[in-house]
Amino acid sequence: MNSLVNLAAGRTQLFLSLDNQPHATLPSGTATPLYSEDFFVFLNTLADSQQIDIPNANALGFTLRKLDAQAHASGRTQPVPLRTFQPDPQTLLLDLHDNFDAIELTRKSWKLTSNLDVTFARPSLNLPLPVPESSPQNLTTHLKKLFHIEEQPAQQIAHWLTCAMLPGAKPPILVITGEARDEAAEKIRKIIDPIPQPLFPFPHNATQMGQLALTNSVLAFALYGNFTECKRKAINSLSKGMTIKLKEVNKRHAALFTKVSRPIIVTSETDIEISRHQITVDINHAGQGDHPQILGSLLNAVAESLHRAHQQAVETGWDAKVPHSPTLNIQSDLPAP
Repeated sequence: MNSLVNLAAGRTQLFLSLDNQPHATLPSGTATPLYSEDFFVFLNTLADSQQIDIPNANALGFTLRKLDAQAHASGRTQPVPLRTFQPDPQTLLLDLHDNFDAIELTRKSWKLTSNLDVTFARPSLNLPLPVPESSPQNLTTHLKKLFHIEEQPAQQIAHWLTCAMLPGAKPPILVITGEARDEAAEKIRKIIDPIPQPLFPFPHNATQMGQLALTNSVLAFALYGNFTECKRKAINSLSKGMTIKLKEVNKRHAALFTKVSRPIIVTSETDIEISRHQITVDINHAGQGDHPQILGSLLNAVAESLHRAHQQAVETGWDAKVPHSPTLNIQSDLPAP
């Protein structure tokens, strides 16, 4: 198995994430945990291409432990963000996952870039975002046309999307009712986090919800049946920030924990109160939408919000590490819920 270890180490860059988990940058440029299905597939594909036999699970475990040790010995530590990364208060990087490496938002504008100092995590379920296109129309106008809705609900969805893109700006829970609720939720999620599967069934507990959060930057759930108090607490916790226990896959290390929060969409047959911090919209039509232009309009709104937050920080002397403050008006034409 040493031959596979050496081969894998030569084809990847081994490092530790900020939470001390061993990762590898694959030849495709994707960062993935060593103990993940994506890395298992890479190892098996590599072994097959070199006619190296992996006889059993013990042999695979030996290979992973060796690579794990090399990752810890490397001394390299770097962030492994999902979809977005903020290198400084004025800049935000959005992973395209295809064509170009990322979109760089800064100083009221955005541009495509391939000059990155960060490696994004790209779980196998994540699909590429469309290359955005500039549009003379604002985000609210696009959403009105897409969903055949009035100004106010379109503004609320635009507000939610803008908050969902800003690191540290915890958006309200978006609750969607109406005949086209599930299709609309999928379209809204697709604008910033497309994945090739329908809405998630509602998890039974916080642990299941937390594990979904590790590989998805936006969580969209279809709610059917009873909405228990346990589910309410779990979804509110993840919306505000939940401490998640990372899977223990290597017994040499103590259990590690990380705190995450995620933008959340919930669809429901009836108007339901999940949180005091929620937006509820009714959507009965989910037609075809021009997602590249919608994404372009959203980027304009996010870039303007970054600039406004930085200006506010400079004026108040607030040295921010995240692009928002409790008093920040995310976007002047988007009312807070």
